[in-house]
Amino acid sequence: MAVTLTRRDDYDHAATLRIDSGELNLFGTDTIAAIRETVEDVPSDVSVLVIRGSDDGGDGGLTAGIPLDEVKDLSTTEARGVMTDLHGMMDAVRNLDAVTVCCCGEYALGAGLELAMSCDFRLATEEASLGLPEIDIGLVTGVQGGLLVRLVGLQKAKELVYTGEVISGTEAEDIGLVNDAVAPEEYEAEIDALVGRLAEKSPLVVQMQTRVFRGLRSNGVESGVDASLETIAACFDTYDQTEAMAAFLESRDPSFEGR
Repeated sequence: MAVTLTRRDDYDHAATLRIDSGELNLFGTDTIAAIRETVEDVPSDVSVLVIRGSDDGGDGGLTAGIPLDEVKDLSTTEARGVMTDLHGMMDAVRNLDAVTVCCCGEYALGAGLELAMSCDFRLATEEASLGLPEIDIGLVTGVQGGLLVRLVGLQKAKELVYTGEVISGTEAEDIGLVNDAVAPEEYEAEIDALVGRLAEKSPLVVQMQTRVFRGLRSNGVESGVDASLETIAACFDTYDQTEAMAAFLESRDPSFEGR
């Protein structure tokens, strides 16, 4: 497992945070902690931060969520700790004095999509798999899932959450969940073009603008995010969570795993 931060060669005030935690880049507790620590260590002069998964293995995705095998038997107390750590990691991203670009690539599911929604920009491939399938594994969607309403509207957010539907990058662009969904062969060029447009602005002004947007947050949404942590934790130790997660693990497509 490795979470690395490197300066981009083209702009000295732009950096890339790369997450490489093995197959599907699942967010185990160590990875969550490493991402948060790395984000909190982003140098103060960085005004553009790209967040992406590893390209190793050819899957090109961000993450398929948290490892269900590790969390399925957690108690409510233990789950509360994991959810709190996950929330803290995403809040670290939201609180950066830098504009953030999330590269969803071919998939961002569960906690992965929540991390993407914590960023200022989201890019995906046209056939990417994007969704919040928590309801199918006996959990509710919370943490940064509350940001979904801001991005796609209440009715579409309910549709995605209650059905657990995984949608394509193209559909995600149509509803405003991602900024752009492009063909795989154009994906890297699109990332570079966006980073270039952002990085050519005054780093100081970009950082100040992020503070302005932070000040516009709704207290209602923030309170709702905090309250959701307890609700998610309370799902653990219940019959529904135990049965749904066990059934999902038995029948899952081995290519994907989501929270």
